[in-house]
Amino acid sequence: MRNPLNRSLWREFKQNLARYLAIMVVMVLMISVVSGFLSVVYSSKDLLYKNQDECNVENGQFAVTQTLNKDTKDKIEDLNLSLYENFYSEQDVNDDTMVRVYKTRKDVDIQSIYEGRLPNKENEIALDRLFAEKNNYKIGDTIKLNKKDIKIVGTIAVPDYTSLIEKNSDLMMDAIHFGVAIVNQDTFDNFKKDNVTYNYSYVLDEKDVTDKQNYDKLNDIRGICTENGYMLTNMMTAEMNQCISFLPNDMGGDIPMIETLFYIILVILAFIFVVISETIIEDQSTVIGTLLASGYTKNELTRHYMALPIIITFLSAVIGNIAGYTLLPTYFTNLYYGSYCLPPLEVKFIPSAFISTTIVPLIFMIVINYLMLSRKLKMAPIRFLRRDTHKNKVRKHINLKHGSFFRRFQIRVILQNKGSYFTLFVGIIFASFIFVFGLIMQPTIDKYMEITKDSVKTEYQYVLKAPVELKKSQRAEKLTFTSLETYYEPANMNLDISFYGLENDSKYYGDVSLPKDKDEVTISYDFAQKMGLKKGDTVTFTNTYTEKDYKFKVYDIYDYRAGFSAYLTRENLNKILKEDENYYNGYLSNKKLDIDEEYIQSKITKNDVAKIGEQMTESFGQMIPIMTSVSIIIYLVVMYILTKLVIDRNSGNMSFLKVMGYDDKEIKKLYLNATTIVVLVSLIVSAPLSYFTMDKLMKFAFMRFAGYIEIYMPYYLYALVLVLGLLVYSIVSFIINKTIQRIDLGEALKDTE
Repeated sequence: MRNPLNRSLWREFKQNLARYLAIMVVMVLMISVVSGFLSVVYSSKDLLYKNQDECNVENGQFAVTQTLNKDTKDKIEDLNLSLYENFYSEQDVNDDTMVRVYKTRKDVDIQSIYEGRLPNKENEIALDRLFAEKNNYKIGDTIKLNKKDIKIVGTIAVPDYTSLIEKNSDLMMDAIHFGVAIVNQDTFDNFKKDNVTYNYSYVLDEKDVTDKQNYDKLNDIRGICTENGYMLTNMMTAEMNQCISFLPNDMGGDIPMIETLFYIILVILAFIFVVISETIIEDQSTVIGTLLASGYTKNELTRHYMALPIIITFLSAVIGNIAGYTLLPTYFTNLYYGSYCLPPLEVKFIPSAFISTTIVPLIFMIVINYLMLSRKLKMAPIRFLRRDTHKNKVRKHINLKHGSFFRRFQIRVILQNKGSYFTLFVGIIFASFIFVFGLIMQPTIDKYMEITKDSVKTEYQYVLKAPVELKKSQRAEKLTFTSLETYYEPANMNLDISFYGLENDSKYYGDVSLPKDKDEVTISYDFAQKMGLKKGDTVTFTNTYTEKDYKFKVYDIYDYRAGFSAYLTRENLNKILKEDENYYNGYLSNKKLDIDEEYIQSKITKNDVAKIGEQMTESFGQMIPIMTSVSIIIYLVVMYILTKLVIDRNSGNMSFLKVMGYDDKEIKKLYLNATTIVVLVSLIVSAPLSYFTMDKLMKFAFMRFAGYIEIYMPYYLYALVLVLGLLVYSIVSFIINKTIQRIDLGEALKDTE
């Protein structure tokens, strides 16, 4: 026999259609977004590891100044590994854009075709898909390299460049100014005449090795090369190589944050359902009392009042998952593929994502509503019949003596509906947080770039492979440069720290305080903030090539915001590196120096800093529209539902006021203005609270970022949060005002005793 109580569910849904549809909109939106995001992330993660395995991604690489002879190769391969030539030539497209050209790979780091085909003729090229997109190159176009027009015949993805990072010490990917490409042997031989890097990649015979074992193997290779008279210019394991490791380390890092935001929204919606259920119970208290007195059990009534929230959650989960797997994967795929280089993606059904977006929301709703309803329905039937629905009826009376009648009445309304208003307060805080999250990234990046540019002391910084004397007409300051690593425990990663050995009377770094003791070091502001270091602390650095550790005491913190760096006198750094006291391997200059390219290991200009800003804007800019849209919808729904609940709960009182002669404007002043006070306080508190929370959250989000970014929230954003909140509330207020006008005077005569 069907439960007659079920007939009232459809009636309840129709009577409060706007309320329940508003909740469904938020739930469908959030579930579809999270479902689409998780399906793309997990599918991309599976594709990444599958691609690395099928394309035989390297375990490490090293570069030498000349090709290895057969005897040296054999000795290296005796270390239970396979060695492959992976030479490349770096070709400029223009003054600030460069392509790293490889010949077609057949054995290691094998390219995947994204579109088109591989080059099989001279003067044909296949570009990395992301670089081609960022620079608007299409198949059939030509690209000028080495003063020659090369025809683009395809786009590719290579497993050793899932992140387009030109130098391993760079903070960000840069697909705008740096790319990789594949050509055939003849074309590569032509490029090789201009410049070539003798890079070798190795693949270990044993697959499951630890990072330490791999690193030890690389050191063995270094030893063999050194013994046979070869000078290494670069060496790193796959884990040390950001082009390979950045994406696996970053991928999935957003998942805890996205799921946390999702669960917070679910909790807010669950409590909205609780407030709705409480309102329904108060409104139907005499009916509930009659049903309990007629023999219905409390469990039967609990299940009945839980039914509608569970049905709505289930339907939202179904619709949200369908939308998440059909409509949103394209958006999130573009988001990922706009920053990383992967083969074509096929989105799969992900069981763990289904649990997060369907099973968990249902459990949330069941548990929270069951706890509230079972507590509420414990009361005796007689109390329901008397409309005595508050569990603890004895309350301390708050005597309000001061202020006008309207002000005191508004305070009473707030106190009587404090549960609804508290949920409204939390909802506004959270919606403001999402709104700030969407808008704060651009000013933060702009501020970061402004500070970074101001921190760069020279137009040009050259690091040399070996000391090179300049022509007499050229003026530059000598420096000793090296890179050491230090362990950053929160992210379980090593940070590259640039060490500068400067002249005591440096023209460019005259404001840095250099320690006299060679066991002390001045560190940059960014490095100190990232590591949580202060003056007097001791920090350990490691030379990855020699495995030698160096311990330094922090002498001073220098206000340098363009990266992680440490400063000593050139004399002290030369002693530490066991070099001659007059040794140098770099120049600082405000003018471009005439140095043969084969002697330059790296060149950094102020323009390189601007490139970082462009890429960061490109990466984070796509998130702003979706975060802003979600926050506005949450604003609307939370404000509408909870304000409407306050009005519905007090409709009888409003009807009495109408009988007593109060007009709609005065009733609005009494009830709606009380809500306005709560909304205004919530919005004022939300902006600084959002900033504080964002600062903590972004430190976690950027934990694996090889730099330090401070959140910057300009004053206009505080005003924008307030204005947007009030704008949304004015829309809700207009709708609620219409509801107040529709309240019937006869309501006061109903259910009176």
